[in-house]
Amino acid sequence: MIACAPTQAQAAQPVSTPTGTPSAAEQKIENAQSTAQPVETPAEQEIVVVGTQIRGAEPTGALPVTVVGQDRIDAVGSVSGDDLFRSIPQAGDVQFQEARTTGNLNDARGDNTSINLRSLGTGNTLVLLNGRRMVPTPGTQTENFVPVQTANTNAIPLGATKRVEVLRDGAGAIYGSDAVAGVVNIVLDTRYEGLRLDGRYGFADGTDETTLGFKAGTKLGSDTRVMLFGSYTKRTPLFASERDYTASEDHRARVADTPYAGDTAFDNRSTSSPFGSFTVIPTSTAVRQGTVALTTSGAFHVEPVSNTAAGCSSTVYNGNLCLRSGGITGATSRVLRYDENPDRTIRGGLDRYNLFGTASHDLGNVELFAEAGYYRAVLDGQREQSAPLSSAQISIPASNYYNPFGATTINGVANPNRLPNLVNVPTAGLPLTIVNYRPVDTGPRTFTVTDDSVRLLGGARGDFGNFDWESALSYSWARTDDNTKNAVSNTLFQQALAKSTPDAYNPFNGGSQPSFSLGDATPSDLATIRSFLVDVHRISTTSLVTADAKISNARLFALPGGNVGFAAGVELRRETYRDDRDARLDGSITYTDIVTGRKYGTDILGASPAPDVSANRTIASAFLEFAVPLVSPEMRVPLIRSLDLQLAARDEHYSDFGNVLKPKVAASWDLFEGVRLRGSWSESFRAPNLPQFYSAGTQVANTRTDFAFCRITNLSAPCTGVSTLEVRSGNRNLRPEEASNLSAGIVLQPPPLRDLVITADYWQIKQRGVIGIQGAQNQILYDLLLRRTGSSNPNVVRLAPAAGQTVGQLDYVQDDYFNLQPRTIRGYDLELSYRLRDTPLGTFNIQLAGARLLKLQQQPSDIQAKLIEANAAGLLGPGITIAGANSLLRQNGNPLWRASGNLTWRAGPLRAGVLVNYVSSVVDTGPAPVDGKLFTLPSWTTVSTYGEIVLRKDAFGGETRFRVGARNLFDKDPPVYSSNFGFLGSLHNAIGRFVYIELSKSL
Repeated sequence: MIACAPTQAQAAQPVSTPTGTPSAAEQKIENAQSTAQPVETPAEQEIVVVGTQIRGAEPTGALPVTVVGQDRIDAVGSVSGDDLFRSIPQAGDVQFQEARTTGNLNDARGDNTSINLRSLGTGNTLVLLNGRRMVPTPGTQTENFVPVQTANTNAIPLGATKRVEVLRDGAGAIYGSDAVAGVVNIVLDTRYEGLRLDGRYGFADGTDETTLGFKAGTKLGSDTRVMLFGSYTKRTPLFASERDYTASEDHRARVADTPYAGDTAFDNRSTSSPFGSFTVIPTSTAVRQGTVALTTSGAFHVEPVSNTAAGCSSTVYNGNLCLRSGGITGATSRVLRYDENPDRTIRGGLDRYNLFGTASHDLGNVELFAEAGYYRAVLDGQREQSAPLSSAQISIPASNYYNPFGATTINGVANPNRLPNLVNVPTAGLPLTIVNYRPVDTGPRTFTVTDDSVRLLGGARGDFGNFDWESALSYSWARTDDNTKNAVSNTLFQQALAKSTPDAYNPFNGGSQPSFSLGDATPSDLATIRSFLVDVHRISTTSLVTADAKISNARLFALPGGNVGFAAGVELRRETYRDDRDARLDGSITYTDIVTGRKYGTDILGASPAPDVSANRTIASAFLEFAVPLVSPEMRVPLIRSLDLQLAARDEHYSDFGNVLKPKVAASWDLFEGVRLRGSWSESFRAPNLPQFYSAGTQVANTRTDFAFCRITNLSAPCTGVSTLEVRSGNRNLRPEEASNLSAGIVLQPPPLRDLVITADYWQIKQRGVIGIQGAQNQILYDLLLRRTGSSNPNVVRLAPAAGQTVGQLDYVQDDYFNLQPRTIRGYDLELSYRLRDTPLGTFNIQLAGARLLKLQQQPSDIQAKLIEANAAGLLGPGITIAGANSLLRQNGNPLWRASGNLTWRAGPLRAGVLVNYVSSVVDTGPAPVDGKLFTLPSWTTVSTYGEIVLRKDAFGGETRFRVGARNLFDKDPPVYSSNFGFLGSLHNAIGRFVYIELSKSL
């Protein structure tokens, strides 16, 4: 079920412990909660444990907690943690997901997904497994232009999960770092007894999935309990070509009947295509064939003769090709752009293994407990071949056998490939620089990402007097090997380009005709191609060691309102992170252009250099918590049936940046039976992760407009975008992102309808010091502003001004991570849960939940504020927009509404369920506004359903369960979005209708 739980959490560890029978204190909680939310029988009662460390305290309902139980897990119909958490309305956009195409090796590829409560950003939700932290996945990817990490929700042993508890409130005073938006605690079914075998097969168009699993548990005597779970999932890849809306990067046909028809933002085909663009060296050379100019500012490209709309500048060569001056950026050359999607998988093929075991042994007053888990996933995907980066240019020597501007003679004979009647091309020929070219005749790149993680935990718990105590030591380790095959070595590629024989690599032979955007039907020599293809590895590891000890007393002393609860504890954590890049990326093997002599830090085509990172930190923390009952029903105070407080504080000391102390106050006030008001105020924080703190300079190349060079030098031509090298580095002066959390709500549970619970909660989070960067474009604009007043921006590094230049051209932009200005986010949650029992038609359970986002506002940094003011005063000139500071509501995600409805039915051996998920509309900032309106992605509603029959006491003496279900029952396509795949992967997916059958046998 998913319960709108009006109860306060009771312990950091599950109260239903992974041990023997519940203690007397635990049974007391179970009995107390049996009247607080809908249940079937007392034996089936779920005990909410997240949000407090006081074991055995009376429930107060001060905190908003959502419990996702077995009914909801069944209704989702998935073996993936990603699908489960996407169904929770308070879960925001999912940034760790396979539909991202931007990051290549710099993304957390593989079987990695995240949870992002409140859309606050990855890393702001603390994920616990049985009450203790999960190790972050080694892979990082950029959000807000900085690297972020997350616990991998796909590593959760979903088949062994009893319930998921979601605390929708800040909890830094209870758990420490990362619990800004809330806490997710996965509680495993550690008390299972018996043996269950599961088999499942599911399919959607173009892909299928098979899962085999088991769960076994037993009691050995009266004092030992053991549970073991294992599963294996095999999934076939889903290629982009399997969906009409992802088969091409050109999505303009999908908006043809809208005001945005023809907007090229919906055409994401790449200018880096087999029809290459080049510049001569030097670019000042004006090459002509007779009297016809073949270059514009040194630039030209390969053009198919059949593209008559563009036309030719040169004579025809190879029978169907010519040269045309300029690049392929014009409208008539758009047909030459390369369509990358036919080479891509939307979702890779997967082999996932999960093994998890728990054990406990009762020694009387002391209980020993242990956990051991292993997760492994091997994901195989595919994507297009890379193209050269402007930050690591590839020159083509004049000696290239196919160079149209090559030497007049080659190997002692007339050059058959030099164009005739060339002017301004010396007899020795001209070298060239590749501007845009993609060597697709190599075939696409494939990648295999292998994820491994281990979790080991051992501890003891017991009691003395009225005090409970618990202590545990855990070790978690994760490793990711991201292996790209068929990558291109810059050095070896240039060697192939330098050949003066017919087996030289030929970048001038164009692509397929007449399907210009697809493939290359005229490949170069196969042996030559193989000579420059290499494998590339990125091997990353993380580890987490924790040691904790805590005590609690639910009856420390008595007040007129009841017993005061108390908890205190200490924890020591050690975190490590290592990112070992391939030798061709980390600077061990570099690339030196044999024409220009310039040395580059990367030897992989299309990949920026990235140094290795090795970092660690130690965190020591202590917490204190009280549960204070001020008024009880027995006191008969008017309009205050009960009033309870939670007071907590936690201090954490980080070895690399110091102390963080955070308090919390929460209260619940029962006006009378069935009506409860609740609220909380707290401080929370997210520590800078190790990559943000310790990473050395990572280089990326993006197109930026250098307004300072253009406008101060007074160029006659308009300012245009240029490829700009950006160096982003970690910052050891970073401070934690801090936040103030506020929530207030009401819980209604009318006494005549004990099975009805309605909750409404308002919440607000004000973050300070969100980690980000200024952005290279803002740095350049700030340089323009400062140069107007006689100074300059030291982060914008320029070459010395050439003749006639007032300002030198860009060399690179230094853009280190830093703490930005505040961000405010607020909204409210609505939930309803009702169970209709024992009707003539059976038992019905209804859960409705909705989350409304009211505000998501990023305040400008000091530099952004100055730029906004200067731009409004006209000091920067026309056509400038200051990015990075505005309302983020509905902007490429962050919808106003998310909602879900779940209906389950049980009658004898029959069960069925329906789950409806709704995401409201968002806007796409990529296309140009029409009449001042941004392109809108409509709301998206999907329906999942299942039906099952349970046969008890069959011929084998056990229980057999057979289920048939479907996710996205009506095969709802995602809305169109101006991305490569044409949909917004953080909100929507392209799986379509997924039908599955399950067979489960219990013995």
